[in-house]
Amino acid sequence: MKNIIAVLFLALITGACTSGNPASWVIESPQRDLVSEPVFVEVPAQKFDEDTICLSSKNGPQPAQVERINSQTARIWWLATQNAGESVRYSVDHSVNCAESAFAWQTIEPQLDRLFMNGIPVIQYEYPVFDYEDIEHTKKPFHQVFSPDGSRLITKGTGGLFPHHRGIFLGFYAYIDGSDERVDIWHARNGERSEHNRVIRKIEGPVAGGHVLAIDWIDLEGEKFVDEIREVRAFRQPDGQLLIDVRSELTALRDKVLLGGDRHHAGLQFRAAQEVADNREATRFIRPDAWSHMPAEVELGDENILDFPWNAMFFEIEDHTYTVAYLSHPSNPTGAEMSERTYGRFGEYFSQELTRDETLVMNYRFWVKKGDAPSRTEIQHRFDNYATPPAIQQ
Repeated sequence: MKNIIAVLFLALITGACTSGNPASWVIESPQRDLVSEPVFVEVPAQKFDEDTICLSSKNGPQPAQVERINSQTARIWWLATQNAGESVRYSVDHSVNCAESAFAWQTIEPQLDRLFMNGIPVIQYEYPVFDYEDIEHTKKPFHQVFSPDGSRLITKGTGGLFPHHRGIFLGFYAYIDGSDERVDIWHARNGERSEHNRVIRKIEGPVAGGHVLAIDWIDLEGEKFVDEIREVRAFRQPDGQLLIDVRSELTALRDKVLLGGDRHHAGLQFRAAQEVADNREATRFIRPDAWSHMPAEVELGDENILDFPWNAMFFEIEDHTYTVAYLSHPSNPTGAEMSERTYGRFGEYFSQELTRDETLVMNYRFWVKKGDAPSRTEIQHRFDNYATPPAIQQ
């Protein structure tokens, strides 16, 4: 079900990449309707001086965002909306002004940055400076998610039930160079930790906002054993929805690093706000067809838990309901085990051994919807567009 060749992600995640004349592109006859679907093409960086350009199509003008990856390459991002089976040409148009409000970062307080869209908060990055005198509050960086209207956080920070669960977070039980001593980046109780190093690049514009981060994984002796590059990107979406991509690259700095654990204590996980734990009776899970016979209000047991392409959790906070769909890209390793907890945590885990300088790449997408729960078909549609994006040609 999944393909371990992670390098394919760049070509698969949002569309085929093209080069050459950057004047126009055609999204060819997608198999499914596209509704504000993020797509990109790659172009030579020197072709564009602007950060925002306008694309015109049969749907009218719309903004596109130029993201410079390096001195040689840029990506042009836009949101595609078109019917299944319909080919649409998108052309650079300098005759119109399609400037719109843009995603922008603000530092709210030291070690807390918040991404806004038109004044509405979208995600929040918390990256405390590690302190041996206050391990509990400083042992990991993580991202929090706001409700689509920006009125409140729908994820949990420090404190609450299982305080090491925080928003969208990543951790494993690591074993280094054959040692049976556990370096616990999940609970991080004894000085081992993941620690913010720096912001490599900010992403700000009318289509997407986010950043690329360098994060250090530190062992019990205070030495770095894994380099992580974490990319988090939120896309403009219709009212009542959020779309957030998370990409993590873990590179081993020792001869052998085993990333292990179990499905409840490792992997990339989403933890909803503490109010969900206080009202877990309202939590439901929406699963793919192969697992649809399982009761929605009951957590998965120990069987039938491998290689979910996606899973979704429906929950209630202050009389408002939300659904978070967790989409696992096909390039992720196979054999992943899905974990569900009605108190508000879910996500997948797999074990992976890395040799020195070897990199594990993980790619996930979160679709957040406020209000009525989406159908299984709607979530499958979202996953299919993520896993098999439309072809783009010049």
